[in-house]
Amino acid sequence: MRIFSLVLAVVVSCLGAAALWFWFDRPVPVEPSWSQPLRSVSFAPFRRGQSPLTKVYPTPQQVEEDLQSLVGKTRGIRTYTSREGMEVVPDLAAKYGLKVIQGAWLGSEVEAKGKAINEAEITALIKAANDHPNEIERVLVGNEVLLRGDLKPAELIAYIRRVKAAVKQPVSYADVWAFYLKYPEVAREVDYITIHILPFWEDEPVDIDHVEPHIVKIVERIRTAFPGKPILIGEAGWPSIGRDRGPAVVNTVNSARFVRQMAATAEKYDFDYNVVEAFDQPWKSALENTVGAAWGMLDIDRKPKFGMSGPVTEVADWPLRAGLAIGFGALVTVIFGRRIPGLGGRLLFAVMVQLLSWLAVTTCFHANAVSFRWWQDIWTVFRGGFAVVFAIAIVERASLFLSQPRLALTGTEAAVASFGRTLTGTRERWNGEAMTLGYGVYAFVWTMLLAFDGRYRDIPEIDFSVPAIGLTLLILIRVGVARRQGGALGPALALEGLFSQGAASLSGRWHQRLVTGLARGLVFASAAAIVSEGLSVIGEDFVKDHPTFGEQLPMVLNAMIDNREMIVWAVMLLAMALPYLGSLRLQRRGVPKLVTAVKAAE
Repeated sequence: MRIFSLVLAVVVSCLGAAALWFWFDRPVPVEPSWSQPLRSVSFAPFRRGQSPLTKVYPTPQQVEEDLQSLVGKTRGIRTYTSREGMEVVPDLAAKYGLKVIQGAWLGSEVEAKGKAINEAEITALIKAANDHPNEIERVLVGNEVLLRGDLKPAELIAYIRRVKAAVKQPVSYADVWAFYLKYPEVAREVDYITIHILPFWEDEPVDIDHVEPHIVKIVERIRTAFPGKPILIGEAGWPSIGRDRGPAVVNTVNSARFVRQMAATAEKYDFDYNVVEAFDQPWKSALENTVGAAWGMLDIDRKPKFGMSGPVTEVADWPLRAGLAIGFGALVTVIFGRRIPGLGGRLLFAVMVQLLSWLAVTTCFHANAVSFRWWQDIWTVFRGGFAVVFAIAIVERASLFLSQPRLALTGTEAAVASFGRTLTGTRERWNGEAMTLGYGVYAFVWTMLLAFDGRYRDIPEIDFSVPAIGLTLLILIRVGVARRQGGALGPALALEGLFSQGAASLSGRWHQRLVTGLARGLVFASAAAIVSEGLSVIGEDFVKDHPTFGEQLPMVLNAMIDNREMIVWAVMLLAMALPYLGSLRLQRRGVPKLVTAVKAAE
């Protein structure tokens, strides 16, 4: 009967987990559909390990392979430099029937080296345009130079005039749309205006449902400011992985929806556009973290993330993840669930194990997905490994609470009785208390970084899913078992005894201070995370569009609750604070008597 109940619990939990995996990862219908090639896409064929920052550039063979992979997907490409391996692009583009918007990368000239690079870029741009008048349809002198503050408008205009005098193609400069309004003198110099419209990066981020009216509004605003000037939307895109910004939710489904919507909107309103970008750029993670590396229509391995019609699957490899998680969960249930009496307890335990297995496997795959450099690969092992080990520690402790209810008691009597000796099966293998404290410190530090410099920093809800949800479940089980044993609710919420029986750690001054700090720090971090999200919308454009405090305050308050990912993270911080708050309460009310009793028992 014991074997039957364990097998039944395993089977039921596995079937339930499989159904949930299938439900949450089912293909999502995405409209509109698009069947024609895009007008243009940004082309920067950097592979993993290559970067303009390290001056490791794609080979001509790699450039050709990437251009060939775009045939049928786009009619043209936009480049950002005329050097650094891009010299071969015009000839290869002609070979594969692609038109080119050729760019020159301009940077700061504070140092003489910077001016020399700019001169080399301008020379290469002019040469490429004159040598390939048929392949290169338009040219761009600089990209977001004014946004970065690398050049003054007069310096940029001087380069624009030089190129206009030397080539026959139309000449422009590319920047975020607001900078053309800020520097209208630049608009007067160019043959056409190239603006970047990235709803995700706006001071007031735009959700995916309002992309079309936002794009139309911006284009009309530029047309009104500069009547008669042709307009190219030089960058328009949506990231597929990384942190959300306000209502702008980052995922593959929204990335697909944006690209399709951009193409449909351009056809509807006769906009000229370029999608950013063809391939994910791993090197950009050094500047913009995960979100900067994930704007491509194709991933790092040159595999399409989505089609231009039909449903989109958010996690393409979900069957592999599901198989690993369900199999691992079943094995762990068998190992630790045998000691639990009764079908009800075993079924509860099996469901908990499958949930934690899901979270641990997802953490491992996510850590790998956001690893773009060698040191991140090393960190990936630790991120995934800690999640797996901590999940096992939580599972083992839950099985002990369910099989030996006495261990759930943390009152003076239980602590004294167990101090100095080990009850059957209570030897702690994983040092779960140390991992709990480590995760608490890590969560606090990361949230402070988010609060003070969070624009590009990931919101780490996946990395902390095991400790936040696992500890909550473990505490709930401990509370339930302790109450049935006649124990008090307060001690059952505390960190002490959650992973190791006895109260020896209560007497350590460093432990008390750390627990007290985390109890207060995680609650503060939860509030700081919400407030920081509201303050993040305040930028130059925000202040210009909403000049009075009366206009700004409601928008800031709304921004605090607009980012669902940040709200989830704030709740997770409170969940992780629970055992520390319980310990703080225990320290204030019972530590002196408990420590005295423990020492007397020695």
